[in-house]
Amino acid sequence: MMNQKLFLGLLLISFSGLLGLTICELVDVTEKSYDIGTIQAENKSIQKEIASLRVSLSQSTALNNFEDKILEEGFEQVAKFDYIIVSSNGEIASR
Repeated sequence: MMNQKLFLGLLLISFSGLLGLTICELVDVTEKSYDIGTIQAENKSIQKEIASLRVSLSQSTALNNFEDKILEEGFEQVAKFDYIIVSSNGEIASR
């Protein structure tokens, strides 16, 4: 009688442990599947954006269109550069 109760108790504990592990694994697989789906959706969105940028770049083949595109991106046009030439020994050569 004592061995039977011990056996049933161990059987119940083993079953409960296996059921708990199974539930944990199902939750883990579900979370990872959701994460994979989210990453795939972001990947598709990025691929569409890249395709759109490629089309936009291919349409702006002329230099004027290229300059307009740069200005649209917020860069400023520079007309004059000021620079200092420094010789190899560290002295200022000209300006």
